[in-house]
Amino acid sequence: MKIHHLIRSSLLFLFLNCMTLMAVGQEILYVFPDSVERILEQHLSKYSLNNDKERVYLDLARNDEFYRLTIGTYFVDRDDDVTRWIKASNRLGLVNTKKYPLLIDVDFDFGAPEETALGTFGKREGKVKRLRVLMHGFSVKFTKNGAILKE
Repeated sequence: MKIHHLIRSSLLFLFLNCMTLMAVGQEILYVFPDSVERILEQHLSKYSLNNDKERVYLDLARNDEFYRLTIGTYFVDRDDDVTRWIKASNRLGLVNTKKYPLLIDVDFDFGAPEETALGTFGKREGKVKRLRVLMHGFSVKFTKNGAILKE
């Protein structure tokens, strides 16, 4: 009877762990308007990376009038804030058949890259470390329905 209970408990434990891993590993896939995807594909196909550890990511920003997608690069072997956020995120932008890590503007507005720099409840203002990235890559501005405003 004890062995049966142990086996049943072990199977339940394994099942719950697998379910947790599946939930954590699921991707949130972003699909952009066709016009935007075609423009991104053109520029990504010409993108030259400096070495085999450099990768591309996408940065999506939005205001009341338009969206802006910018191509950025990061190095997989670095331990900087952007690389940690990219590795921790499950958001991906689909361009043709490739999936690229995607960061969004609210990551930079409200994300805290260092858990040790958060301040305390009710007294966080000025204590939270914020991340700012100056993007230098190709950028496209577009409306929600895919009208291209600027490349």
